Amino acid sequence: MSTPTRDQAPATGTAGTAPTGTASEKAQQQHGRDLFGRGMLYVVVWSMQTVVSTVVSPVLAHVLGPGEFGALASIIALYQLLIIVAVFGLDQALQVERAAGEDDRAARGLLASGIALAALVAVLAAATSPLWIAPLGFPDAHLVWIALLWTAPGGAVLMVLALLQSEDRLRGFATVSVIASVGGQVLGLAGMALIASTAVVYAAGGVISQFAALAIGLTMARPRLRGIADRQVLRRAFRLGLPLMLTGLSVFVINVSDRLVTQRLLGTVEVGRFQVAYTLGYVVMLILSFTNRAWVPRLAKIADLGQRWEVVRDSREGVFKLIMPCVLGITLAAPVALRVLAPPSFRPEGLLLVTYLVALASFPMATLGASSTMLITLRRGRPLGLSAAVGVVIKLGANLALIPLFGIAGAAASTLVAVSAQAAVQYRALPRDLGPRWPGWRTVLACLVVCLVAGATVLLPQTLPWNVARFAAGLLCLPWLWLRLKQLRTGSQRRDPGTRGGRRPSRPMPRRAAGEEH
Repeated sequence: MSTPTRDQAPATGTAGTAPTGTASEKAQQQHGRDLFGRGMLYVVVWSMQTVVSTVVSPVLAHVLGPGEFGALASIIALYQLLIIVAVFGLDQALQVERAAGEDDRAARGLLASGIALAALVAVLAAATSPLWIAPLGFPDAHLVWIALLWTAPGGAVLMVLALLQSEDRLRGFATVSVIASVGGQVLGLAGMALIASTAVVYAAGGVISQFAALAIGLTMARPRLRGIADRQVLRRAFRLGLPLMLTGLSVFVINVSDRLVTQRLLGTVEVGRFQVAYTLGYVVMLILSFTNRAWVPRLAKIADLGQRWEVVRDSREGVFKLIMPCVLGITLAAPVALRVLAPPSFRPEGLLLVTYLVALASFPMATLGASSTMLITLRRGRPLGLSAAVGVVIKLGANLALIPLFGIAGAAASTLVAVSAQAAVQYRALPRDLGPRWPGWRTVLACLVVCLVAGATVLLPQTLPWNVARFAAGLLCLPWLWLRLKQLRTGSQRRDPGTRGGRRPSRPMPRRAAGEEH
């Protein structure tokens, strides 16, 4: 029997009806417009903390000095590690549960469980702190306690935000998010101006803002305390949450391993140079991670699995088209941007290749994001955990092999290799009956052309006239990006003929453990 074409395949919904191919096409287009329209508003809110941090960091570096600024950076890294463990991936598991349920009782029960788990992790970390503070080299125990006080409300706020986002309560979501993230940095700077210019005072502002955001968020989210004893829901959530936690830990390890291996082989000066170049090239990947987080609850609500994959695949095509002007624009503007971000002692003229290689990793990151989003909505956690382990192993191996040969450019190349390997593992784990999975040939060709053109500009001289000309050309990528985004938001973007093709008959998503791994 021949496989039905996309227009012929029935798209059975939850009511058992079979809409026509035209109706299915219209539904897919509407879902796509929603992702790049209202869905992008959540991406903007998620990104606000990063934007504000980018502005605040130079101020902190100037006021605190290298010693205290370094101590603050170490504590923030500790907090990021603790928050991954404290949340245990339950934030995204909550969103999948909310999409699959007839009501929000299970999701609100998971919210209560997540808050309790975050508090437990913070208490355990505090109780054992005498055993690890000194061995890990933290110079100021007060800062460590600030990080521990930060963990419990921080994890709870993430759970609250997950529920508000899954309910599409944008105003409440933005309010809690801004208070928790931007509010903490504003309070921290105000405290430094009024009390004392120390890292402890700045970090205390973050603790206050997290508790304030949690108090407001709880009035909106209303956690269901009885859900803590719901073993069936908890079992489903932890089955998905554990691989998601491992994925978060793998990202943390991957980012830290660059610095550790570079420091061991090349010294701290090269670590600083790499950090500046990496931060600039990593911007697109960071926004992609926020995009995946913002889109999961919206995609999980599409009951028909075949249609959901069509929307994921089409959105991946759209993301590729947004990445192209970003990568080219960052590469063109990097010579000027690097000189603004770093003093001459950092030798910014030698950092352009690093920024370019890290920016290139955005393309496999887009593939990784699409596959992981689909696997999360299917509750298939094992491939997520496996790909995380593969990414860590390959990243460490590539660092050890490439850094001695190519310096910090080797560390950047290892990022590209590790993300590509992780994307390949998740891509292979997608169910076979979803239909065509390759991007359209026009999209692939356009991406290759952009990569080659951006790479060619790396070879140009870095004199003042050339840098000014490149920066001006980079600014021209902004209208290109805006046009692409406008087309995606209005649904006027023509579909790449290379993505056409049949898919097998679609399947409805049961209202509970849809696609649950077994």
